[in-house]
Amino acid sequence: MKKDLVVIINGAGTTGSELKSLYVHLAQNKKYFVYYPGFLPGVFVGDYFPKATTVDFVEFIEETMEIINEDFNKVYLIGYSLGASTAAIIAARNTRISKLVLIAPIIKNPNYRRFLNGIGHSLTYAKHLTRVQKLFYKVFLERFMKVSKIHIWHLQMYLRYTKRYLKMLETKTLIIETLKDEMVKKKSIDLLVNSIKNDVVRYPVNSSHFLLFDKNVRNDVINTVTSYLEED
Repeated sequence: MKKDLVVIINGAGTTGSELKSLYVHLAQNKKYFVYYPGFLPGVFVGDYFPKATTVDFVEFIEETMEIINEDFNKVYLIGYSLGASTAAIIAARNTRISKLVLIAPIIKNPNYRRFLNGIGHSLTYAKHLTRVQKLFYKVFLERFMKVSKIHIWHLQMYLRYTKRYLKMLETKTLIIETLKDEMVKKKSIDLLVNSIKNDVVRYPVNSSHFLLFDKNVRNDVINTVTSYLEED
């Protein structure tokens, strides 16, 4: 029997660990082949943020499209953070995508001041964080501060590239909306919902951009995504 393909696309600027729990959960389902490259152009490698141009992202998309076009039954696409932009582009270009899941999607240039203030606030009240959250926030903030302006510019160019595809989206979509997001504004989610020419489920989560490190909501999000994929 043909398997369903689940493609998970992580955000940029991380190691891929945020989505590991989601990957492990979905991979237990024997009807799925779960493809999770765990990286995206611009991820953190060591202590620096390597240069990533729109061309690099396009190459990544083309490689992922080759896998999607192989002999699978249904194809489900999950994108987190900047990976949601990449997932949206793929869904707009490929009619084989049955369902799209966008988690804390970055589709517009983030408010970096708000982002840095949000992480700083989280670290200030560290007693409310888990050990993993404390470590991740601290390391992420240290690395983000080393990002040069040219790399931010390349990110902005990629988001402009993404914008042209949003109006072409016709895939059933679940959006996991983080209500305490340090990077994604509500109006960005509104724009995304209004752009998609199909049924959209907007699922609010009372957490930050790094929701899958939040033990209070992680299982709920994973179960919501799982149920959405399994629905007819």
